[in-house]
Amino acid sequence: MKSDPAPQPGLWSGLIYRHRVALIALGVAVMAFTLYAFTLAPGLTWRNSASDGGDLLTAAFTWGIPHPTGYPTYLILLRGFSTVIPAGSEAFHGNLFSALTAATAMGLLFMATVTVLRRLNPSEHPGRFADRDILIAAGLSSLSMAASRELWSQATVTEVYALNALFVSAVFLAALGLRDRQDGIPNNKGVGWRYGLAVGLLSGVALGNHLTIAALIFPLFGWGLLGGGVRALRLTHIAPMALGLLLGLGVYLYAPLASSQGPALNWGHPDSAQGFWWMVSGTVYQGYAFGVGGRELWDRLVTSTDLVFAQFAFIGVLLGIAGLTFIWGRLRNLALAHLFAVVLMVLYALTYRTVDSFIYLIPVFMLFSTWIGAGMARLLSSTDEIRQIAPFLRSYTHRVIAGAIIIIAVVAVPVFSIATNYDRLDLSDDHEASDYAVSAFETMDSGSIVFTRTERTVFSLWYQSYVAEAEQAVMPVSVPHLAFDWYWEDLADQFPDRMPETRPAGLQDRARAIVDHNLGINPLYEADTRSTTFPELGLVEDGVLMRIEPR
Repeated sequence: MKSDPAPQPGLWSGLIYRHRVALIALGVAVMAFTLYAFTLAPGLTWRNSASDGGDLLTAAFTWGIPHPTGYPTYLILLRGFSTVIPAGSEAFHGNLFSALTAATAMGLLFMATVTVLRRLNPSEHPGRFADRDILIAAGLSSLSMAASRELWSQATVTEVYALNALFVSAVFLAALGLRDRQDGIPNNKGVGWRYGLAVGLLSGVALGNHLTIAALIFPLFGWGLLGGGVRALRLTHIAPMALGLLLGLGVYLYAPLASSQGPALNWGHPDSAQGFWWMVSGTVYQGYAFGVGGRELWDRLVTSTDLVFAQFAFIGVLLGIAGLTFIWGRLRNLALAHLFAVVLMVLYALTYRTVDSFIYLIPVFMLFSTWIGAGMARLLSSTDEIRQIAPFLRSYTHRVIAGAIIIIAVVAVPVFSIATNYDRLDLSDDHEASDYAVSAFETMDSGSIVFTRTERTVFSLWYQSYVAEAEQAVMPVSVPHLAFDWYWEDLADQFPDRMPETRPAGLQDRARAIVDHNLGINPLYEADTRSTTFPELGLVEDGVLMRIEPR
């Protein structure tokens, strides 16, 4: 009888070698997620420019409409994610969703960086460097991005920017695949309907999360499509992408469908053509775009430059500049596509008149991290050149010392970010916003009305009223929103007994009409204690609120 063949030696090592990029990408994602999980906000938070979180959470968990541009992709994915998480509040689910999407983004960014570095490293090139150097450089640069201040700040709170980072990585990776197919790598004959459709679908769904990603989509996919030159473009390349884009943008149908059901949160009523355009175009915020100029613009430019050093440290910036120079020398069209996208995103972020507009630079930092990867790979592969220049480094001991110095230099980038930002970005003990909302509802009886004016108090009390403690039937009134007829109509539909029949013309008159209609009948409160909407009435401190009483 023949004996069973012995197991082949090296089977597992062979599998690991063949799938090493995917395994390292998974490792990068796990390390990033671990960092975010340890510093995750436990619930509702105002830190890291995340006051909008209450608005997004309320919309997601009531199938409603948040502030423009509606973010339908984010709402649908967050609600779906929350259904599979067995424990924790909705606010915790929102924070955890950001941690998971940001960590996944870093895994995909690693894969994209590896692809770029391998394109920089053709087999016939005399200065070719080892694949080991590519994997080390891509891993360290991706971890540097994971630990960068701006992305980290958004990976622990409820906001749309962590998911946007995931789409940035996916778009970058898809553009590289598109270019491979146009270049015939590996042995492809063009884009193909399936890949083109998938790329278009990705673009549309990404635009359903945040429209600013268009500044990345067009230059990168343009670079990908032009792999064979303009003359090589065919309708069969572009048509499936256009079809996929239209299908992906179909996610915006969420807005009119959800709005037609009359949810508690229904910004702009996008179930009408006028309301839909008001929503998706961000009409209410259009005055912010390109609203910064002169001296203020120069100050912002200086701040953004400092911000790059804050993300990656001085050594990281030097490596990034060196890497971009390296990419420019070997893949000039890719460098041009990167720079075009960077200019668009930087211009928008610098001229958008909000205090948190620098968050829009996260995609720029992600591209910069690939430049750092190129600089790291070049540095790691330079030991042979260094030994030729410095003969005393030819001994084994000196080679080890030189290699250690290089490794320390490149590892210093993510280590610097973690060491300098951990205390500032650790939100694990942040309970300020959630404690405020809970305390406010402990103060108020069922049927109370609370007037509020700031983003912090408005959105946190919306979340508490419509999601966390909906059974208490508290009526939160956002005084600034009373300027919109649609908001008045929503309040009248939800709380008909607490709203006057006549709608005054002015914002202040509308607020006072609600007070007069309820004074002496339902408990009234003012949320913002530093200033008041009703100076002519008596205010009595009551917990974190002020109780409104007649004088």
